[in-house]
Amino acid sequence: MSLPGRFVSTPVGRVFVHQQGRGEPLLLIHGWMMSHWYFRPIIDALSADYEIFALDLPGFGESDRPAPDAFAYDLGAYADIVDAVMGELGLARADVIGASMGGGVALTLAARHPDRVQRLVLAASAVYPPPLRALDARLALTPVLGPLVFRHLFGRRDFARGCRSFSVRDGRCLDDEWIDYFWARLNRAGGLDAAYACMRTLTSMSENNADPGRVRAPTLLVWGDEDRLVPLAHGKRLARAIAGARLEIVPAAGHMPFIERPAEFLRVVRPFLAAPATPLVETPIPPRHAHSVAR
Repeated sequence: MSLPGRFVSTPVGRVFVHQQGRGEPLLLIHGWMMSHWYFRPIIDALSADYEIFALDLPGFGESDRPAPDAFAYDLGAYADIVDAVMGELGLARADVIGASMGGGVALTLAARHPDRVQRLVLAASAVYPPPLRALDARLALTPVLGPLVFRHLFGRRDFARGCRSFSVRDGRCLDDEWIDYFWARLNRAGGLDAAYACMRTLTSMSENNADPGRVRAPTLLVWGDEDRLVPLAHGKRLARAIAGARLEIVPAAGHMPFIERPAEFLRVVRPFLAAPATPLVETPIPPRHAHSVAR
């Protein structure tokens, strides 16, 4: 059962938002095929100090599932929807935690709507093209045959195997209740179409994404040391691309450190969120004649 929440109207349908706690606003943005529900291991702890807004992106969880010809299902489109949701909620600005695809959305929001993001936490963020290690992933991306394979041959067993083999270090942490919850929502009308559209976007992302260089919010990157989906090398690359960013590595964890090692995840995230948020300010280069005057 989903956590309690309400629907917010957007140009592409209703977006579900779970709200919990009191304090400064903290927005949680989930990854591909997930929802607010996979932040459960950390929501209660964070809500002791913050007002949590955990949303379901269009296409997933309890939110509406617009057709792919009506919504782009890419990072920019999602960032615009998050911006719209924040407007409807009356949130001028918030701290943001984004995981996996949601991390890419959070980064894009910070880059293109900088006034919205006070502090930015990116957990194993999908920003660069991922390695395709699974044979069935490559098959699902082939023209013509791929969509048929994904929509008609992709079953609960495949979903469970993929999550347990690639998303976490130890698949035993994802029990049958976890698998059944997300599988049921993925199979609601329009769910598989939305998931497939997102997969196409994620696997065709540019190697030269300029948005990391535009981020000015204080940024913390959190990565599991054994991430098989978005490798640690991507985290190190992002740490170099985002000015002032810090990378924290969670040991003995895969792609979802907040599920596998929630206490360790919170240990590195909480001090960052509690620290003063001083955005980077670009200092303009003075004109050439200013140097001669100073001399």
